Amino acid sequence: MKKSRILALVAALFIVAVGLVIWNPWDPCDAPKPICENFEKIQDLDGIASVQVDYATMAIDRKDGGSSSATWTVNLSENQQDSAAIESAVRAEEILQTTVVPAVELQNYSQYVLGQPQVVKTEATTGEYYALNISPFEDLQSELHQAFMLRNAGALRVTNSSVVVANPHDLQEVASFAKEHGFDVSLETEDQKVRYTPDPKIDMEKLALVIDAGALPNVETALYGSHRLSVHSITADSTVETSAIQQWLEQRTPPHNDPLRYSVSSPGYAEILEGWIGKALPDSLIPVPAPLPEGTTAWKQDPNANYCTTDDVKFELSAPDAAVGSRYLSVYATNISDTPCAVQGVANLEFFNEEGHPQTDVTVTADPGISPESVVIPVGETAMTTMKWGAMSTSQDPDETTSLEIALLPGLEPTKLTPQIEGTDTSLDILDGAKIRVSPWVQALEGWSKPN
Repeated sequence: MKKSRILALVAALFIVAVGLVIWNPWDPCDAPKPICENFEKIQDLDGIASVQVDYATMAIDRKDGGSSSATWTVNLSENQQDSAAIESAVRAEEILQTTVVPAVELQNYSQYVLGQPQVVKTEATTGEYYALNISPFEDLQSELHQAFMLRNAGALRVTNSSVVVANPHDLQEVASFAKEHGFDVSLETEDQKVRYTPDPKIDMEKLALVIDAGALPNVETALYGSHRLSVHSITADSTVETSAIQQWLEQRTPPHNDPLRYSVSSPGYAEILEGWIGKALPDSLIPVPAPLPEGTTAWKQDPNANYCTTDDVKFELSAPDAAVGSRYLSVYATNISDTPCAVQGVANLEFFNEEGHPQTDVTVTADPGISPESVVIPVGETAMTTMKWGAMSTSQDPDETTSLEIALLPGLEPTKLTPQIEGTDTSLDILDGAKIRVSPWVQALEGWSKPN
């Protein structure tokens, strides 16, 4: 190679080197000078492995200077005592929160991490996670202290509010440790099959329930949170396998014998089965006899009384009533025989349009709050049952209900009744597909629209 060419090559390399000094493409701080100055201060702290800062302009305002954000990721060295790492993080936070960029409203956000992020793959997601990742909320020192303690207790990954462990056994161990120290964090196995979120304190009996549910055959996930156990099955809702899961839940004693809801979902969440662990219902859902006003004497009970027949009673309707979004109608049964007779449960009802055709797909269910007690109606007295349904749209002139048939029991001859308001026939917005809730027969009282 000629000498002139060698000199030219050396000169070119020198120019490139000078350019790289002036513009450093590997500069770890691509931000305004005040941020980079504090970046260097934090990087030089003992116990700090590395620092990353992402600077973003949020808005530009020539008058007020605009706004921007700086997101700091401070990686703590692993080869140091926990206390030293915490001390370094607290000092770093003090430095970065004092960062000011002239003429710019700057928001500083920070997170303190440990080690290199690990790629975690599950059936649902793939992501990178640090063994420890804490963002300052109230007291960074306390938050880091909690995180290091949980990590030392066996957690694989820790954030401010959550812990990931290897398996259900470790879940119990770390949960017990967290409960002992008052760390109310959510806990999850690494495969995401079991997750427990306290409400708000860790409850070991509820944790045991979700772990045991997750171990059942054909269970994909078992999650506890918001006072509910949610189980997802790998089998369809109509299968024997899913029924076995539901049966197990309804035979299990609920934690502390307190009512606890559960749900079982099938693949695609096509249908969700719901119920109560151990079938233990809260008081509000346990049917009770309809209460009578103070001073009212309940009718005498006679276990030997015959059930009323169609000929024993006279049926009448109340005037329809309404509240916001709801409709009400009562049916009265007056004993016109010469001896007391009994009614019990829910009346058999059918609804007809003006042409006399029955409304289709009408669902009638019993009011779950009132137990279907036997009501012995004295001669001349009246029992009542009340219907409630949601208001239905009549804007397109659908076939409304103009009459209904009622029977005390299926198979008895029904009686046809026409709803009226002040003696004039009226219709009800009970249409095809209506859902109606009906109370059991109860003792009718004055003031409850009792017929004359």
